[in-house]
Amino acid sequence: METKMKAKKIFVCSPFRGIADTEEKAKANYQHNIALAKAVCRYITGKGAVPYCPHLYFPRFLIDSNPDERQTGMTMGLTWLAQCDELWVIGRHITEGMGREIAKAEEWGIPVKRYVGKRCPEERLLDAILYPEIDFHELV
Repeated sequence: METKMKAKKIFVCSPFRGIADTEEKAKANYQHNIALAKAVCRYITGKGAVPYCPHLYFPRFLIDSNPDERQTGMTMGLTWLAQCDELWVIGRHITEGMGREIAKAEEWGIPVKRYVGKRCPEERLLDAILYPEIDFHELV
């Protein structure tokens, strides 16, 4: 008989849409965001946890540019979040959708961890002074 696994479930909160001043830059930003989310999911998997990354899954069958379908995907993403043990915020830029996910995690008592790569020593020091209650990590 198989034993039941209890792996930590981590919700990936990172940008999805490409935002820039030109269509070409927006497309490149979107591709960067997808690559980042995939890399984070791979990192989480490598640590023996289960990544929950709705923006890599729901746009496979929902149309993000359709406001109703986008809202459906975001609502389903919050359903996933409710089942998670932690929410990881990836990067400095917080989008509107990420802001909602962070607020819900805090409301539901789900620990929020922030991962900001390539921070200089001064930024890390300021983080420790200004936000001692936040657990900042660097994702390599």
